Amino acid sequence: MNMARLKTAKSIDTKILECKEKLRKLKERCDRLTGELDGLYAEKKELEAKELLEATTKSSKNKAEILAFLESA
Repeated sequence: MNMARLKTAKSIDTKILECKEKLRKLKERCDRLTGELDGLYAEKKELEAKELLEATTKSSKNKAEILAFLESA
């Protein structure tokens, strides 16, 4: 007959500490990745704004015509 191993309070506390440490590391990684993602979104937004500005500069349309077009969409 296979007897189940009894867990002690100390072994459970050790597992709790290990789990907390793993969770702390995951939170740090999540925070780091969230910061990286936010930076990439900002970079993309800046690039799109630059592209839009260049396109309006090259366009023969004036500001009012461009805004009217955008607002009608």
